[in-house]
Amino acid sequence: MKTKIQALVLSVGEYKDKDGLVKVLTTDSILTLYARGLFKPNSKNLRLVQPFSYNEFMIEDKTKMPLLLQGQTIHYYYHIQEDLFKSSCCFVLHDLISKTKKEENLFNIVLDCWNAADKDLDDFYFWACIILKYCIEQEGIQPFIQGCVHCESTRVETLSVKDGGFLCEKCNHNQYPKWSVEQLKKYRALFRCKEENLEYVKDHFNFNLDDLIYLAKWMEYHTHKNYPSIRFLESIRGFK
Repeated sequence: MKTKIQALVLSVGEYKDKDGLVKVLTTDSILTLYARGLFKPNSKNLRLVQPFSYNEFMIEDKTKMPLLLQGQTIHYYYHIQEDLFKSSCCFVLHDLISKTKKEENLFNIVLDCWNAADKDLDDFYFWACIILKYCIEQEGIQPFIQGCVHCESTRVETLSVKDGGFLCEKCNHNQYPKWSVEQLKKYRALFRCKEENLEYVKDHFNFNLDDLIYLAKWMEYHTHKNYPSIRFLESIRGFK
């Protein structure tokens, strides 16, 4: 059965003899498309499956993986691909998205993130952190933010990756640096907000590269997986 889908290309890789596997995000799922002859010199589909492409694909569901037949580009975010820093941030996001369960909210948020990368870095960081928030929640590893993760005191002073939530002064024992009140409020707002509150959080809090890396490393730690893309982003963060 042949079907048309709209999808965002997250990654592409070679498979067997010049074939390819294309990881895409649709409005309601994450799919791996099988592309025959993708890396042959005369391939017509290779230009369609570059990361940061928003495409319409014709696929056929008759194999273990949907077969990519043909498609057309709706929009190609080439400015991201041409910028080492922005593309490195996005590849971290794409790696973590690819490991999550089905998440229907992500499609439009990733589009917002890609659009912001072309225009406003502040908005880009916000949408990147929202993506990571959804990934963390889908994995069931969100931080405990109602109070101290150990004693539930509401007078918290830091957020601990290892402990899995906020810590008060007594439970922190000077192990981790104290956070500012604004930083604590920001992370509480991030993980409490629903879709209808996103604009409020964007308008009242400033997100940055440190937040993106912190949340990515939170997911890495609690899923017990290693992501080289995070290490690479950390290695170039000083260039920005």
